[in-house]
Amino acid sequence: MVAGPMWDGDRWAEAVAEFCRASGWPLLAEPCSQLRRELDGVVVTDHHDLLLRTPWADAEPPGAVLRVGGAPTCKPLRLWIERHRPAFAFVDPASTWADASFSVSLHLTIGPEAVTEAARTLLSPESGWGQRWADADSCAAAAIDGVLDAESLLEAGVARQLGRSLPAGHALYVSNSMPVRDVDSYLRARAEPLTVHASRGASGIDGVISAATGVAATGTPTTVLVGDLAFRHDLGGLVGAFDTEPAAHGGPGGLDLTVVVVDNGGGTIFSFLPAHGVIDAGAFDRLLTTPPAHASAELASGLSAALGFVHHRVQSSEALGELLAQSQPGGGLRIITIDVDADANRNQHRRIAEAVEIALDGGEPCP
Repeated sequence: MVAGPMWDGDRWAEAVAEFCRASGWPLLAEPCSQLRRELDGVVVTDHHDLLLRTPWADAEPPGAVLRVGGAPTCKPLRLWIERHRPAFAFVDPASTWADASFSVSLHLTIGPEAVTEAARTLLSPESGWGQRWADADSCAAAAIDGVLDAESLLEAGVARQLGRSLPAGHALYVSNSMPVRDVDSYLRARAEPLTVHASRGASGIDGVISAATGVAATGTPTTVLVGDLAFRHDLGGLVGAFDTEPAAHGGPGGLDLTVVVVDNGGGTIFSFLPAHGVIDAGAFDRLLTTPPAHASAELASGLSAALGFVHHRVQSSEALGELLAQSQPGGGLRIITIDVDADANRNQHRRIAEAVEIALDGGEPCP
């Protein structure tokens, strides 16, 4: 069972859980589906993005896939389905036909009630299939923690800490580019689910802070995760958040909004592409990375002095966790900046992927 982005994930939660319990299938839910949460009797994977890059995933591919929600962020998931071409049913009540790789073999314009009914009348559980995924996901989590706990705070650790520390009832808004991918890879299911929104598609990294401000304006304490370029693209949105009319909750502007800025020196998502290391380094930076002239912490400090909100510059997972845990109604407007070395970050992502593959191949830390 695959769950892509959905704004109404709560409406689908019981139907999806009922289907997974009846079938024994694991649930590969991205955070923006609102279904990456602990569900009784359901195997909810946290790290399928990493699992699906390994030979483990190709050793026993599925015979069938059922998807709810929009097109998933996870590229390894799309490629895995394209390689194995299972019977693929897409539950799409709005007839969006969100299937860029033409993998869907059965298009169903039905709602959650029909999914629940099918689960109750048509299915019997597949013994051992869900447990295989549960064991692999536990292996991946242990391998990831082994890398992150031994190293300095970089982008993967930020995404993991958001899931660990944000309070119940909180909303998380995630920028396009690397933030939404890191959250998909490293944010884990929890008993108190987060409402997760993301900027995807043609909007790119524009207007992310403004969009998060709209979420916070509903009275929901909100944290937005952005990179340094997305932060700069919407500084006007930050000023707008400050100028929002005071409401019944929040500090300056009446909002409870935390902006977490990962400063890695520009658009370093491009350093994960094959062109990195092939194109001249100077040309690569000028055309793709576009590194800013000033650190995000400098901008945040200047804005906080001018507008009177709080700025924190953190370097450790523990310090970040303490600040995120303080995100409660009435918290006001604040910025947290985290400096990340781009080369170290790229190498850490590589080490994590290698550690997961080794663990699934029978090495430590799996049993």
